[in-house]
Amino acid sequence: MLNEGCYGKSEKPCSLKEYLIKQIEKDLVELKSLHVHTHDEYNGHQADTYIRWGRTKCPQGATLVYDGYAAGNHYSISGSGSNYLCLPKNPDWKEYTSGENYGTGKIYGVEYEVFSHKPYPKSFHNQDTPCAVCLTPRSTVLMIPGKITCHEGWHKEFSGYLMSNMSKVRGSEYICVDEKLETVPGGKASRDHSLVFPVEAVCGTLQCPPYVDGREITCIVCSK
Repeated sequence: MLNEGCYGKSEKPCSLKEYLIKQIEKDLVELKSLHVHTHDEYNGHQADTYIRWGRTKCPQGATLVYDGYAAGNHYSISGSGSNYLCLPKNPDWKEYTSGENYGTGKIYGVEYEVFSHKPYPKSFHNQDTPCAVCLTPRSTVLMIPGKITCHEGWHKEFSGYLMSNMSKVRGSEYICVDEKLETVPGGKASRDHSLVFPVEAVCGTLQCPPYVDGREITCIVCSK
């Protein structure tokens, strides 16, 4: 089977097979020229972001995108979101209706529920939680629970303790909160809205050893 002018403006006849091969080769050249963005780019290299919970600055080697206030759902109310967010200090608004409205989600500031005896050296009970969004020049970020060192070939961003909402009320995500806590200035009102508690191991289905019943779980954020 012949196809006249199958190479564009060329008048040389060719077979349909040759025409398809030519089109495939052309498409491959175009695909190779595309630049696929899998992560943010940072100084010409791939990069990634993470949240440093409990701090207002980023570790050495990472760039601060913004710092703000840790926020989440009410500790005892179901519905709305289940994850924690780092809200910026300078929000932008669009269309809105002032006052509390029916049929909306809610988000609250987060308070530490950290008592003096575990796992930090002093109490941070009822103090408001800051956060920092950090940009690392490495392309992959991983939070590892139960570890305080990164695997070989990985870079440590920060380490601390695993935290979540209290186990007997509404569920939440687990986050890695820095081992050297900061607080929001003036945030000691004890409103008990959104809360984070240290997470303990519970033996049973969880293998003990190596885990220990009632012991606080560590965590580390690594990049590569």
